Amino acid sequence: MRTVSVLCVGAAMMLGAMGPASADATTQSEGLAYEAIQSGNWSQAEAELRAGLAVTPNDPKKLLNLAFVLQKVGKADEAAGVYGQVLQLDRDPLLAFGTEVNTRPMRAKLLAKKGMASLSK
Repeated sequence: MRTVSVLCVGAAMMLGAMGPASADATTQSEGLAYEAIQSGNWSQAEAELRAGLAVTPNDPKKLLNLAFVLQKVGKADEAAGVYGQVLQLDRDPLLAFGTEVNTRPMRAKLLAKKGMASLSK
């Protein structure tokens, strides 16, 4: 059985393997990042994602979301660096990108490659 995480408009809502206190803080931070992305509050989304990455620095969902936010605010070079981090990860989980229930899942590294390619357009 394969596990699919849902990435909603650049924001993930899945917990990593951590203790209850950390899980609660991470869940709240991810929820705030998701809400900020949904409302176009890019500075809050960036802050929440960076805070989450301080706890779980190699989380591909958070990294992809951060790259998405950086791209939206015109920080293409920094976004490219974050997409590059995803490509260097050992893990390559399946993620569903979008807000639709029937969204087709893709590997994190494929999403990073697509994000990287969109920077040059």
